[in-house]
Amino acid sequence: MNIGVICEFNPFHKGHKYLIETLKSGGNRVICVMSGNFVQRGEFAIYDKFERARAALEGGADLVFELPTAVSTSSAEGFAKGGVELLESLGCVDAIAFGAENDNIQELKAVAEKLKNIQGDIAAKMKSGISYPAARSKVLGTDILDCPNNILACEYLKFANLPCIAIKRIGKGLNSDDEEYSATAIRNKMNNADIASMHNCEAAVLYKLRTMSKEDFARLEDVSEGLENRIYDAARQAKSLDELYELIKSKRYTLSRIKRIVLRAYLGIGKDEPKTPYIRLLGFNKEGKELLSEIKEKSTLPIITKISDCDDEQLKFFERECRYTDLYNLGFCPPRPCGTEQMSQIIIK
Repeated sequence: MNIGVICEFNPFHKGHKYLIETLKSGGNRVICVMSGNFVQRGEFAIYDKFERARAALEGGADLVFELPTAVSTSSAEGFAKGGVELLESLGCVDAIAFGAENDNIQELKAVAEKLKNIQGDIAAKMKSGISYPAARSKVLGTDILDCPNNILACEYLKFANLPCIAIKRIGKGLNSDDEEYSATAIRNKMNNADIASMHNCEAAVLYKLRTMSKEDFARLEDVSEGLENRIYDAARQAKSLDELYELIKSKRYTLSRIKRIVLRAYLGIGKDEPKTPYIRLLGFNKEGKELLSEIKEKSTLPIITKISDCDDEQLKFFERECRYTDLYNLGFCPPRPCGTEQMSQIIIK
């Protein structure tokens, strides 16, 4: 069986290895759809996508495809929808698997079904000034979505047509000091000088935001109800990213939402971005190579490995991802030059 996993691996750790080994224990093959150089919490990935793809393959993954930047920097709903659509477009994935704090798939499915029908109720609750997560929790009447992996699990289930498998997350959990099973704990121990970080190119981000008008901010995803005015004013006052986030953040607008908005502003990603007309391959092993020929026959989108694979329409999207990588490269100390995306090589394990 071919099992798909939507992931970030930021960075790859023992919990991810456990997930893949569990899925492969029955002779299955694992196909990963992984965020590129930017992640869903509104930050730079600490290592670039090819380095993380290599770690995934060394950890047991058979194939690694890229989740486009416009999807990987979206809300949990947009992230899940884009990841599920990409996996299902491959034509050979038999099931989708994910790690979650709650591995009772029936309970997760029940919450996912409720989420499809309560958006109006959530919006009504938010009028009292509370955030989307707080309103969602009140409407659902359960704390199951207090855990981030459960949130994504339910979002995957909302959109998946394929069967889904929930694997119990191991370790101490998010925001703990568990440096073996928590990506957050690992990142917290790292020095910004050794990784890619938005704070390493803070001046560039603030410069970009200071050049934007209120109308420019209004064209960004997740900006509504006058939030563009708050962001515009904050961008003109803030002397650091942390100060910027604090000036914009409120009970209604969570920090993660604000960070995604700021990142998408820096990259120039607006609302309703068109879908990428290809699937980008990042790496494969021997098992994955065998799968690729089947995918190329069954996939609803072409598989791209390098810029020369692109037709005119695909080239526009590839060049856009190249620009995003050029901006990502400013997050290293010292900054990397432009053009690394065009010169990149597929990882073969």
